[in-house]
Amino acid sequence: MKIKYLSKFCLIFLMIFSTKFFGQTKDTSIEVKKQYQYSFLGQLNAQSIMEVEKKLASLEFVTMAKIKYKADSQKGEVFLHTQERTANSESDKGFDLIELKKLLISNNLSPIELTSTTLK
Repeated sequence: MKIKYLSKFCLIFLMIFSTKFFGQTKDTSIEVKKQYQYSFLGQLNAQSIMEVEKKLASLEFVTMAKIKYKADSQKGEVFLHTQERTANSESDKGFDLIELKKLLISNNLSPIELTSTTLK
């Protein structure tokens, strides 16, 4: 009789503590710094460059935004630095490249080529 109660107690004890130990998940994501360069065509003046830079800097995960622009050829390049975490699941968000492209297009700029590098 005592063995029966002892075995039930051990079983319940193991069930409670196994869910405590195995139910916890650790955040294994790593912080990553990246640089994006996006070339574009379009017409900008000094004021609109500053406005677009401000909008770019307000995008989520962006830590630095800079535009280099040549008025004579109407070509430019966006430089962005981001700080984001590696994705561990589908619900984890990172820097949204679609929002970057939409922002350029909404300012009458035609995106050409995007390159990215991981910074150390």
